[in-house]
Amino acid sequence: MRIAKNFRTDQENIGRFVAALGSGSVILSTTKYARPDFFITAHSFIRDYIEEGLYKKEEVLIRVLEENGFQPDSGPIGGMRSDQKKSHEAAELMFNAAKQWEAGDEIARSEVGWATSQFTGATRQHLERLKSLIFPLIEQTVSIDDENKLSEEINSIVFEGGLKDGVEKYVKLIVALEEELSDWR
Repeated sequence: MRIAKNFRTDQENIGRFVAALGSGSVILSTTKYARPDFFITAHSFIRDYIEEGLYKKEEVLIRVLEENGFQPDSGPIGGMRSDQKKSHEAAELMFNAAKQWEAGDEIARSEVGWATSQFTGATRQHLERLKSLIFPLIEQTVSIDDENKLSEEINSIVFEGGLKDGVEKYVKLIVALEEELSDWR
């Protein structure tokens, strides 16, 4: 299926990012090595790559499902929107708590860990929903010709902000986060 292939790189990058972020959360809860800047930097990936990149692509799929009779506030679309909202709220909480922690509030440190856990869980669930439910529904709902047009539409999305120059910047950010984690161990 061409649609799933269009999302494969994003899913791999986000999966790798979520693994690094989850490791950061574990280290945060078990040692004193973790630093707030790790989570602040991670938030830029979430905002630019996931929210302004992946979710923008998903809007095309959601539109197609709505046009084919799926309810916008329930079922698969409602689940996607719920996942997006939950991960956004957790990411904002993580970012704000990390900023407070950076300013010296040690209580905010535990809030960073909780919010990070909420974000990684919601994002894993979201990626699984996309793979196991949304892609098969799209495949069942649209013709092969329409799927090819849909694939072209997704590929032609013009990104604003950080993604307009490509994903290399974000792959480097993941590598930097992974390297920082290795310094914490």
